[in-house]
Amino acid sequence: MFDLLQGLPVHALVVHVVVVLLPLSAVATAAVTAVPRWRRLLVWWVGIDAVMVVFSFVAKESGEKLQARLSQAVGHEVAHDHAEMGDLIPLVALVLLVAAGVAYALIGRLPGDGPVPSARRWTAVALVTVVALGTAGWTVAVGHSGADSVWRNEVASTSAPAGG
Repeated sequence: MFDLLQGLPVHALVVHVVVVLLPLSAVATAAVTAVPRWRRLLVWWVGIDAVMVVFSFVAKESGEKLQARLSQAVGHEVAHDHAEMGDLIPLVALVLLVAAGVAYALIGRLPGDGPVPSARRWTAVALVTVVALGTAGWTVAVGHSGADSVWRNEVASTSAPAGG
C-alpha cells in the first residue's frame, strides 16, 4: 500500500505535500490564532492540521518502504539519519493538531460572542506559535536531510552548466 503507485515510490509523491504544506499549515494556524478577526477560521485550520497528520503518516510509512527497497538493492541501509528524523514527523504534525485544538477550545468563539479573556488568548497564541515554529523547523530539517541523501552525490558528480 505504501510502496509503489503506478511504478513510482509513494514517498517521492507524497513527501512534497508534507514538506510544503505542513510548515505552511503551521504558520497559518499561528496566524489565525494570533489575529482576532481571523479567529473564526481556526476551526478550518484544525481540520487542515488533521489532514496533515494523515499525510505525515503516509510519508513516514512510504519512506520506510522506499528505504527497505533501496537498502535491499545496494546491500546496506540508505538514508539512515533522514529515516530517524522522519519517524517523528507524524508526531510533530499531531502536536500541531493538538495545539490547534487547544487554541480552538480556548479562543475559538465567533467575533460576535464577545471578547476572549486576555490570558486565554495569549496562552493560545504562545502555545500555537511555539509549536508552529517547531513544526516548521523540524519539517524543513527532515526535508533537507532527505534531499541531501538523494541529491548530494548526484550533484557533486556533475559540473555546473555553462553560463550558470
